[in-house]
Amino acid sequence: MSFSSILGQERALRMIRVLLRSRRLPPALLFCGPEGTGKKMAALELAKALGCEAQGSDACDACTSCAQAQKGIAPDIQLIDAEYQARLELKDEDATEKEVDDLIGKQRLIHIDTIRHAVGTLARSSLLGGWKTAILENAHLLKTEAANAMLKSLEEPPPRTLWILVTHQDERLLSTIRSRCHRVRFGPLAPAVVLEVLASKGHDGPDAAKAAKDSGGSLSRALSLLENRCPEPPAWLADPLAPFALADSLPRELHLARPLVEEHLVRMACHLRGRYACAAARGALRELSGLRRALASNVDPRLALEAAALILQSVPAPKDK
Repeated sequence: MSFSSILGQERALRMIRVLLRSRRLPPALLFCGPEGTGKKMAALELAKALGCEAQGSDACDACTSCAQAQKGIAPDIQLIDAEYQARLELKDEDATEKEVDDLIGKQRLIHIDTIRHAVGTLARSSLLGGWKTAILENAHLLKTEAANAMLKSLEEPPPRTLWILVTHQDERLLSTIRSRCHRVRFGPLAPAVVLEVLASKGHDGPDAAKAAKDSGGSLSRALSLLENRCPEPPAWLADPLAPFALADSLPRELHLARPLVEEHLVRMACHLRGRYACAAARGALRELSGLRRALASNVDPRLALEAAALILQSVPAPKDK
């Protein structure tokens, strides 16, 4: 893989290649934009290219460093995500995968100990004598004290080190963090690009075309629409008990329930958008948007889904012409 595998983000990739060619990078980059648009993949490819023996504006995918990065075992690249934090919290090298998976599902915020560990690792000399990169996924989940612990590393960075903060909610980051990052914006993907990637993953036909159209430019959302098979609102809208049945059908694990609820909310919004002339529909869309923000801020997914379904049911049915 290389930057050529990231589709629909030409502007962001041009900026990244300029930085790579000069090798004059800021202490931190902020990759921001909608979910499912290639931000994390671009961050991993940038980290790989920085360690590549060819030292060009893209990874060669042939050297030892690139091979290690591709396998996720590059010693100079840290991916700080829910699994990273869960393994730190377990403090047990012999922990089972089930124990790790169970704890991953409970990760809600990024804690100060996680950032302190990453800062300490970043401060040590590179094993290969090159750049060291820390990629922070869902950076908007930083607790205030964790963000403050990161600040010193951004203000006085060790030589040849780079933070890449990846987020779809950059407005939630502390202003002191945002001001020390060079922003790289990723835009929504065109439906044709989403459809092209879906086809490469074996999804085609009318369902794939509809998922691409309803995805809002997010590949991850399109895949969820196809794979989760959330029922369309017309299938349950007339059932007064549907809000509670939908909530009861969710997985018990919160990390599995949240993306399903997100897809339910997307489908409900799509159902309403065709009726934007109706004041009640516009009001319901605003309430659904508020519930999506609340869901991202760790509201109970079952309560969010029940509330959304009740909101949708409260919108009067269109009158027959």
